[in-house]
Amino acid sequence: MNRKPLLKYRIDLISIALVVGIATISLLPIFVPLHGLVLLAIVGALIVVKPITSLVQHNHVHYPIFNSTWLNTGFNWLLSISTGHIASEWVLHHNIGHHGNPINSLDDTSSVRHVQTREYMSKWQYILTGSLKIYPDCCRMAWAFYQQQKKQFLWAMIVETLILLAVYGVLFYVDFTMTFWFLLIPSLANRALVWLGAYWHHLDVPANSAYDSSNMFTGSFFNWISLNIGYHIAHHLKPSLHWSLLKQYSDQIGDKIPEQQILQKIP
Repeated sequence: MNRKPLLKYRIDLISIALVVGIATISLLPIFVPLHGLVLLAIVGALIVVKPITSLVQHNHVHYPIFNSTWLNTGFNWLLSISTGHIASEWVLHHNIGHHGNPINSLDDTSSVRHVQTREYMSKWQYILTGSLKIYPDCCRMAWAFYQQQKKQFLWAMIVETLILLAVYGVLFYVDFTMTFWFLLIPSLANRALVWLGAYWHHLDVPANSAYDSSNMFTGSFFNWISLNIGYHIAHHLKPSLHWSLLKQYSDQIGDKIPEQQILQKIP
């Protein structure tokens, strides 16, 4: 009998390496005394690479990397430490609340429009409100599901939150200062950057169909460092399509995408 490989796509060795690397350098200053120049190099790596781990997490909750449930669960925990988001936030707020509703509608949890006025938010308004509201929104969604007898969402949120808080508690006990500067602050900044990416992708879109409900950024360098997130229309059409296949799928549907939604670079 042939056994399944550990990875569904071997290219995700890159994803794993990024996450393991960021988790390692985030935790290293907490446990090992380091020279100032080394700490400075770690700061630079966190600024450049840490946001990409959120894209890995985004991809993983849409299409899990491993063929093993246990490995996928373990990787979720590593991602939570690396990015600052628990998996439940992505599942509830992004997979269900965003992908499950029309873009920029009242039900879209990631809409770039004000709920009351329906005007577009400014970039900083969107980042701030998104960062502050995501966890309370997820709690409300999980409770609503619980009342519908879909109890797994609330239990997952509770367990994931408690475990992550326990991990942070231990790390703060070991070295409060280094945990604050090299894990907590970068994770909070990273949470905010997720909203910046969402803003670019969903600003000024007609949202009359799936083909004009997002902006698509085709720059090769941007997509190389962002794991093809720029091919966002293809992602919305097939959210569970592996990230390495998004460009190919975008080429297949290119004649259906309005020209105004195809941008060469991010604003």
